[in-house]
Amino acid sequence: MSRTTKATTVLLSALFLIAIALGGYWILRETKQERCPICERSIHPHSSAVVAIAGKRVRVCCIRCGITHNFQVGQPGQIVEVTDFLSDRSMRPERAFYVEGSEVSMCDPHGSSLVDETKHTYGRIFDRCEPSTYAFAKRQDAESLVQKSGGKLLTWEQVRKETGGHDDQSSH
Repeated sequence: MSRTTKATTVLLSALFLIAIALGGYWILRETKQERCPICERSIHPHSSAVVAIAGKRVRVCCIRCGITHNFQVGQPGQIVEVTDFLSDRSMRPERAFYVEGSEVSMCDPHGSSLVDETKHTYGRIFDRCEPSTYAFAKRQDAESLVQKSGGKLLTWEQVRKETGGHDDQSSH
């Protein structure tokens, strides 16, 4: 084999390996599940919401996580978009019907949060994503979830008042 052929073979092999590595990196990046910037849980299409945080629109794992965060930082009710639980379509919060506290929970639990630094387990006292709160475009769909999985049916105003929201902080 001539020197030119060997050099070409080595170069093509290196380019092939680089292409495989870049393809693998792209696949990992594209298939990585999106995480909530507040609680680091997975963001599910049926339960996500968009929250105004410091003037920026941020997608979070669920309505309750966004409400709890905003309430904790003194800006309750700054949810700007919710997702219909059945269709995964975005909508304005004031147009939705809500089911709170059903047995359905899309937010995966933090397993490590139930063990303290001495490795002893303890009961969860607070979870920012609980009680679960899901939005529905149609009242009958929300009522159906209540019948199947419990919880209570709420309007947007009831959700906001429960968490400290006021009428002067309307959604955009």
